[in-house]
Amino acid sequence: MTEIERYTDQNRRAWDEIAEVRHKGMERAEFFAKGGSILSDRVLDVAGDVHGLTLCHLQCATGEDTLSWANRGVDATGVDISPKQIELAKLKAAAAGLTVRFIASDIYALPSELFDEKFDLVFTGGGAIVWLPDLGGWADIIAQLLKPNGRLILDEEHPIAGCMEVQNGQVRIVDDYFGRKPGMYLGWSHFSGAENATEQKFEFSWPLGDVVTALAQAGLRIELLEESPSQQSWRFGDKLDEVARIPGEYLLVARKDSSTQT
Repeated sequence: MTEIERYTDQNRRAWDEIAEVRHKGMERAEFFAKGGSILSDRVLDVAGDVHGLTLCHLQCATGEDTLSWANRGVDATGVDISPKQIELAKLKAAAAGLTVRFIASDIYALPSELFDEKFDLVFTGGGAIVWLPDLGGWADIIAQLLKPNGRLILDEEHPIAGCMEVQNGQVRIVDDYFGRKPGMYLGWSHFSGAENATEQKFEFSWPLGDVVTALAQAGLRIELLEESPSQQSWRFGDKLDEVARIPGEYLLVARKDSSTQT
């Protein structure tokens, strides 16, 4: 087993362990059966008219974003490393009456048929980057999945947001923005009921520049990079109306050159 496989195999175990707990807090099938979408207005605006396009959603978990794309008229495929998450996604799609293909697979070992098909769009985000032990390999895979002139839409948490917390009314730096090396953790603070999960997981702190560089080196042209402020703000200075905000999310669009055939 390679080092990358060791990381991803353990993370698969961690995601399998909390699949049911996570799923309980997500939108139900009825929401999607009525045409519901959890995609942000800005993502939809940037995507434009996607009706009839093919899309591969990497790291889709239980498929809520994937089903949202399907409700926009996309021929959607969702991929996730956790078989249990994918099982729940399939059940939700069937209950919602939506035709969406879901595949259980490590990103670094995708089925060959996905590369043969090629897609108009690749979508990922929502805290997906921290699970990637190899950014260069990930970017190369996206380039191989896209058709010429196809686009990556990455709607992601900003890496700096995870480096700061408010503790006792003061902003504290709690992580190294340039860490890059894997951190090993137990428990999930953002999924109620999964705080005491027993499977370890590995997370990677990738600076935004590393993400952009990996995609550019894979031959993708960056067309858009927007940073959005965190929902949290902190006072600074002497005036009551002076507040400081840090980035909370970013939206990146990258395009594969129309002449590229790989």
